[in-house]
Amino acid sequence: MNSTSTAQSSTGSVAQRELEQRLAAVGPKDTTRGFLFSAALEVVRSQADAEALKRCVEAAGNSNFTAFFSYPVPTLLKLLYAASRELSSKHGGFDGAMQQLGFRVAPRFLESTTGKMLLSLVGKEPKRLIDSMPTAYKTAWDHGNCTLTWTGPKGGRLAYTNVIPVQYFAGSVMQILSAAQVKGAQATGKQLSLTESTVDFSWD
Repeated sequence: MNSTSTAQSSTGSVAQRELEQRLAAVGPKDTTRGFLFSAALEVVRSQADAEALKRCVEAAGNSNFTAFFSYPVPTLLKLLYAASRELSSKHGGFDGAMQQLGFRVAPRFLESTTGKMLLSLVGKEPKRLIDSMPTAYKTAWDHGNCTLTWTGPKGGRLAYTNVIPVQYFAGSVMQILSAAQVKGAQATGKQLSLTESTVDFSWD
């Protein structure tokens, strides 16, 4: 086994242990919406081969998810970890792949009936879009919470209580800022504990 494959194996073992810890922290009533699953499978379908997609479908236990039906958070965790492993070589590692999965889920929500209604109310003004994120979170999750604190006119912090890794949420915040077409957008995630994280964001 060469040094590259050894490093990949080590990274995979760490990710597997982390997944098991996160699964143990989820309650039986924790659910999330189907569009998060569909978005993840769509990324794998477009960026990886059929075998990779098959492994991700096996991790999720299904290939068809109804957008606003509720599904167990543990199932999403298994899917996101499987998808991040499959996509890691294309996105600079596991964390980069997880962020890409988060980046790609936001359009799924914004294109839905609920998302379109939200956009009709707030438009694409960045501050109003970010202001809507805790409400959007409640639409997508029956698990944890999301709070927003503004630190300036063009920056703030979103705090999450959720077992999903912070890179996923950093990706979704970046996509929201991209949808607002702001310049110099940044979103930096920090994992505080297994279930607590923050995303600091700003734009020029």
